[in-house]
Amino acid sequence: MTVRAVFQMVFIGLITLAIGLPAIVLGLLVPGQRRKGKIFRWVTKSYSMILLPALGVTVETRGVSRVDRNAPYVFLSNHASHVDSLALAVSIPHPLHWVFKKELSKIPVFGWVLLSLGQIMVDRRNAMQSRTALANAAGALTGNNSVLLYVEGTRSKDGKLQPLKKGGFHIAIQSGLPIVPVRVSGSHDIIPSGSLRVRPGHVVVELFDPIPTEGKTEADIPELMARVRDVLLS
Repeated sequence: MTVRAVFQMVFIGLITLAIGLPAIVLGLLVPGQRRKGKIFRWVTKSYSMILLPALGVTVETRGVSRVDRNAPYVFLSNHASHVDSLALAVSIPHPLHWVFKKELSKIPVFGWVLLSLGQIMVDRRNAMQSRTALANAAGALTGNNSVLLYVEGTRSKDGKLQPLKKGGFHIAIQSGLPIVPVRVSGSHDIIPSGSLRVRPGHVVVELFDPIPTEGKTEADIPELMARVRDVLLS
């Protein structure tokens, strides 16, 4: 590990503590998913706006005009790097409820923020629990509170789009919310798989036209998956 990487990790740790600890307290005190979603948006955006420029990462956002800021959506993004979450936080204008794997909840401060501010935890080893958590999340959304999932289910090791998972499509159909495909480009080279060092770079986040799901059923999931995959590869 280089000296630069060590300084980066220390800096990230300090910022995580400075923003995360008050966020946990707020999350425990403030009731309601809608309020928690708004607080989480402020927390993640502030966190990202500090870290990204400090690490030499710039973000360009495209396609925001394609979505209604006052309407809820299910945002489905590809995932190629740890920096994706920071880039998405400053790019998507909605209060978000992120779907995260159970293992992340065990990370001190970071995981506690997710839990206290109403984010959606799923256990990838328990399909029934995951379906229930997603269904409950869909039923609790109000206002423009939206859901964000990494549609591949995990981070791509080579930066290429992996097979899509059905979880996000289930929640979109259950809630009747439109799906917004989101493509993150340029992030894999900033933090390659297996690396802790953050390299300066430029990330592009593009939001695409919403795909309606109202009236769709489970039988329509393969078609919706194909449409989203085509968009992300375009």
